[in-house]
Amino acid sequence: MKTQIFTNALIIHVIAGILSLIFGLVAMTSRKKGGKVHNVSGQIFYWNMAIIFVTTILFTILYPFELKYHFFLTIGIVSFYPTFTGKRLLKMKKKIEGKWYDYFASYLMFVSSLVMIAYGIYLQFFNPNELAILFLVFGPFSLVQSWSDLRILLGKKKAEKMHWFLGHAGKMIGAYSAAVTAFCVNVVPRYFPENTPMIAYIMTWVLPGVIFGIVSAVTIKKYRAKFAGKAAKKNPLRRKTKDTLELA
Repeated sequence: MKTQIFTNALIIHVIAGILSLIFGLVAMTSRKKGGKVHNVSGQIFYWNMAIIFVTTILFTILYPFELKYHFFLTIGIVSFYPTFTGKRLLKMKKKIEGKWYDYFASYLMFVSSLVMIAYGIYLQFFNPNELAILFLVFGPFSLVQSWSDLRILLGKKKAEKMHWFLGHAGKMIGAYSAAVTAFCVNVVPRYFPENTPMIAYIMTWVLPGVIFGIVSAVTIKKYRAKFAGKAAKKNPLRRKTKDTLELA
């Protein structure tokens, strides 16, 4: 019975992963952000990422003592968190006003990050393996992300202008990076020859994040400059005054 549940959940998990890869790419590359294609594909991406998250919880419930599923659960939280918060930011265009589930999500991410770091340190000393390194890579990254979000939610850090758009873009690219990482981890190593160095396996986990991290940074920089240019056109007097002060 347990095996059958696992098999069915795994099939659903894989299908959701494929759909998230397809529709996440469509949403990111659609020219009109906020248009029908972007919105519909984004919704499909969101709900398939949610399915992936739920199935990782189920895997952990079915096999609570297997380390790899502990890791999958924390990675499930790490991958769904930016998906969830990225969507929530669209509801906070005028002001950052978090609901209880926004706080819950950020605190869950924060605690999950600490668990990953603790797991990584423990494994590094008592059972060194590739999971130890991965825990220690994803843990601190997730900790910084959740702490930054909590500071904004708690009013300790001021959100920048157009925070909802820039934050949405950055988080969704991060979520898509998680989907690509999962694909690489499950598919790419099957084509590695025997005696492939461990670093190659680790790179299948880390490299997608690095690549999409650069994509995210470039995208946000592009739109930040675009919004700044629009603001200057709307208020030319302010821009002229600023230029005069700089010359002085």
